[in-house]
Amino acid sequence: MELTNYAIARGFNWKYLKNDSIRLTVRCYVVVCPWRLHASVVREGPEFAIKSLNNIHSCGCDIMSNGHPRTSKKWIANAVKGKLVDKPTYRASEMMRYIRRDYSISIPYHQAWWGKEVAVSSLYSDFRTSYHMLNWYSERAVQPNSGSLLSLEVDPETQRFKRFFICFQASTYGFEVGCRPMLFLDRTHIKQHRVQGVILAASALNGNNELFTVAYSIAYSKTYDN
Repeated sequence: MELTNYAIARGFNWKYLKNDSIRLTVRCYVVVCPWRLHASVVREGPEFAIKSLNNIHSCGCDIMSNGHPRTSKKWIANAVKGKLVDKPTYRASEMMRYIRRDYSISIPYHQAWWGKEVAVSSLYSDFRTSYHMLNWYSERAVQPNSGSLLSLEVDPETQRFKRFFICFQASTYGFEVGCRPMLFLDRTHIKQHRVQGVILAASALNGNNELFTVAYSIAYSKTYDN
């Protein structure tokens, strides 16, 4: 990854001469260019150390182009992973601007989008694993919140997710002692290509005319049953 970052920063590509678990040898992609690098593993790894480097280019690599062949979705994912930790709603268009500003190259929208997918999967695991953890979350969340209600429903035939209802005891108490005795029901769509559905919320108004969430549910659609 460090070699990729360096090559993108300098604007050149390389070709492997040797690449295994203990040594790495690469040369500039332009055959007549003398640039070479050789590295070997430090003790038992996983780090490599540069043993020899001819850092002279005769191929005009410093004349930067608009793109680079090494900008894979995996490289993009590593470049933006830290930003997704701070801002999970970080969009592909923002990633394109960030990479253009910091690396002086342009990437197409679809590559930025796939890079974000790889980064999100690396940070938060895949969606199926997240849904499988809802049973675990329900049990753990109720233990320190006595009186709370968390209800997970799945289709008995397909075992696929149907809906998940959450109402913490503290929210119930807050509604009873600090809110007007009226509930407002609304929903918002989950805007994610792999997960379709809605978030349903039951809210009230507190003494400062502020919204107070009493309960919410994740469901496949806004229906009477849900």
